[in-house]
Amino acid sequence: MRRITAGTIAIAVFTIGVLGYRAFFGASDCSADEIRGPGDGGGFLLAQELKTKGTGQWVAKIDDTTISTDEFEREFGVHVYSLPIDEAQKTKYRDDPANKKKFLANLINEYLIYKKALKERYDKRSDVQDLLKAVERRAIIQVYLNDKIEPKLTDIPDEQIEAIYNQNKKLFAGVDIDVARQQIRMQLLQKQYNDYLNELIDSLKGEAKVVKNSDLNL
Repeated sequence: MRRITAGTIAIAVFTIGVLGYRAFFGASDCSADEIRGPGDGGGFLLAQELKTKGTGQWVAKIDDTTISTDEFEREFGVHVYSLPIDEAQKTKYRDDPANKKKFLANLINEYLIYKKALKERYDKRSDVQDLLKAVERRAIIQVYLNDKIEPKLTDIPDEQIEAIYNQNKKLFAGVDIDVARQQIRMQLLQKQYNDYLNELIDSLKGEAKVVKNSDLNL
């Protein structure tokens, strides 16, 4: 039986959503007013305003399923939290109403597919159960590492970024200078992150007793 490769998609499925990358990278450009359900309006009802908050408020209804404002805000918060951008960019992204409309469009699409899959009992499949276990483990790890490592990261001085850019101008030929600088900054931050991660793993290995089965070629 064909198996789901959990290692490649588990974190993306949990944190950004199956269709969430579209909301971030702009593949879904429709506004909330342009979304239509099956049969030109059937299937789900979309709330036009996303500004109201509080118990009892809702943003969309798909058949007998209601997406409350609180649920939507939590889902959107997880989506923003998982984006590969810095905190300033996350704040700007979070405050842009257009991003919430795009995210809602994708969230509705997810629910439509999810409800269809449940009707076909995909939630009972063993490969789905295996994936859910992997998703839970990786989600806990992601939040733990963010709490433990991200506060240790230090911003990269502009002088260091400029020096690396000047030394590697050929590599950035045709790339906007601001984009190149951002790429350099992210690569250096990623190196910091990896160094702290390796340090943590080495420490945990020193504390734990790990035994591999020598009878298996793994």
